[in-house]
Amino acid sequence: MRHPSPASPRRLRGLARILLVASACVITMAGCARLPNPLAQRPQAAAVPAPRPIDQLRATAQASPEDRFAQARLADAAEAAGLHAEASAALQRVIDLDGSTPERLVRLGTMHLRAGNLAAGEAAFAAARAQAPRHAGAAAGLALTFDMLGDTARAQEAYRQARIAAPNDWTIRSNQAVSLLLAKRLPEAERTLAPAEREADAPQRARHNLALILAARGEHARVVRLLRRDAAGTDAEALALEFKSFAEWLATAPEAEASALLLQPATLRAIPREGRAGN
Repeated sequence: MRHPSPASPRRLRGLARILLVASACVITMAGCARLPNPLAQRPQAAAVPAPRPIDQLRATAQASPEDRFAQARLADAAEAAGLHAEASAALQRVIDLDGSTPERLVRLGTMHLRAGNLAAGEAAFAAARAQAPRHAGAAAGLALTFDMLGDTARAQEAYRQARIAAPNDWTIRSNQAVSLLLAKRLPEAERTLAPAEREADAPQRARHNLALILAARGEHARVVRLLRRDAAGTDAEALALEFKSFAEWLATAPEAEASALLLQPATLRAIPREGRAGN
C-alpha cells in the first residue's frame, strides 16, 4: 500500500469536513433523468421567473414590520438559504417584538457566528446564559466563539460549563476535544474523547475526532482499530494514513490556519439550542 502524497489544502478541507460534520451529514440523491416530452419542445415565449418564496417573505416582512410571525418566517427562510446576516436581523426583530428566550438567543448567536459577526454572537450567547446559567447551548456557543477568537482558556471554561449542563452530549465533547487539539494539548484531548473508543453509542464524528487525536500521538494501531468500526480493513488503513497526514500538518501549521480550517461555519449546526442535550 502506498503512502498518500503530502497533504494538500483540498485534501485537508475534505478531511476536516469528515471530522467536523460527519454526524450531521445528510445524503441526497440527484433527481432521476426523465424522457423528453415532445410536446414540451415547441418554441414558447420566455416565461417570467416566478418570485422566490424568500422574496415574497421578505416583501411581507418589510410591509409588516410589527408582525412577528412574518419576521419569524423570514428568519427561517433566510437561515435555510444561508443568508445568515439577514436571518439574524429578522430574528432580532422577533426578539424585539416578542421578547427573548434562551433558545432564541442561542439561535441568534449561531446566526451571528455563521455571518462572521463574532462580537454579536458572543453577546447573544452571554445574554442567553444570563437568562439560564445552566443552558448547555449558551455555554457551548460561547465556547465555540472563544475558540474562533483564539481564547483557549475561556473556551475550555465554557466547555466545562456546557458539559456540566449536558454531560452526555457527544457533540460538545467533540468540540472541546478539537479545541484542545488546536491548543496542542493532546493528552487532555484524548481523555476528553476516550469513551468513544469503548462506548457503542458514540457517534462517528466523536470516533473520527478521537482517531485524529490518536494519530497526532502516533497511535497508528489504535487509529486503524477505531476506524474499522466505520470502514472495511483496507479502507480503514487508507483512512488512517489520511488522518496521519492531517495530524502531521496540524502539528506544524500556524495556529490561525489550523483554526480557520477546523472551526468552519459547518460546525455551528452542532450548537444545541435546548437547555440540556442528550447524545
